[in-house]
Amino acid sequence: MKGAFNRKQLLEVVPVSMSTIDRMEKNGEFPKRFWITDKRCAWNSEEIERWLDERQQNGTTEFAEKKPPLEQRVFRPVGNAA
Repeated sequence: MKGAFNRKQLLEVVPVSMSTIDRMEKNGEFPKRFWITDKRCAWNSEEIERWLDERQQNGTTEFAEKKPPLEQRVFRPVGNAA
């Protein structure tokens, strides 16, 4: 292992929320963290970079089928926009 990301560094590299990372990690869709001390965790930087590379290569096809067609999307006005 060449390096590790702490929580703050991870959020700078991976542009999603911590709750999304927790959920993906729980579902086996994100690299697992490891514990350095009883209160400090980290993620292997090589695994994170590999995961990002895989997402970049497969992301457009993997998520394209999950989005509804534009004509099926519903417009929802925000607040009292008058």
